Amino acid sequence: MQSPPSSTRRRGLPYAIAGGGVIAAAVIFGGFLAIPSVSGAAGAVASATGEVGVVTDKPALGAPRDPLSQDELSYALHLATTDGSIPDDVTSVDGSDSPQVLSIDIATRDVDSGERIVDVVLYDYTSDKTLLQAVNLSTGSVDSSSREGVQPPPSADEVDYAFSVFLEDPAASAAIRTEFTTVTGEELTSIDQLGVSGGSFVPDASTLGGDACQLDRCVEMQFRVIGGGYLDTASFVVDLSTRTVIGIQ
Repeated sequence: MQSPPSSTRRRGLPYAIAGGGVIAAAVIFGGFLAIPSVSGAAGAVASATGEVGVVTDKPALGAPRDPLSQDELSYALHLATTDGSIPDDVTSVDGSDSPQVLSIDIATRDVDSGERIVDVVLYDYTSDKTLLQAVNLSTGSVDSSSREGVQPPPSADEVDYAFSVFLEDPAASAAIRTEFTTVTGEELTSIDQLGVSGGSFVPDASTLGGDACQLDRCVEMQFRVIGGGYLDTASFVVDLSTRTVIGIQ
């Protein structure tokens, strides 16, 4: 078993210790705060991308920099995901016909703006592009942009899905299963048996393997045994675009 990691293996997302668990530190992408996710027995982190009620009509709006109300959040998500800029063949991590929601937050690019503008960050698994929808709640308009190779931190749903892809690969998960059984005396069958955290993975020049992750949506994970240390997850990442486990060094 391992000690908590002091940094990710390669590129830019540092891990931090919080409440005895490991989470990837928040990063700034295009002016919004993106916070990675923790799942499993450590407890999923609730965020602005959790399930909310559907609001299709403009609600009462707060001041430009006030925190989003649930109605504002839902309305922003509605405008962002139904805008004409969303591709017809868009898909989420599980193949559903909808974009993957990564984060929703107040835009900070123009602090002097008197309008209520929200950045909704989505991912399209069909095109492997990150979509930034700048939603103006005051006017109901959406300014959309998209980029390949930009990987904000994964959502809790993506971390859960990455774990399922990993566990369902007998060869890739064999060493972790054995290590878990050695430590706990139990068989690893569910994410609920671990504290699982995830960060986005993009290889650098020193990485062996994982070249596909330059463009594909890849997630690296940390597994914490409840009441114990960390299992050795340094040798693989999960490619969510192809739903495969990739060995790296």
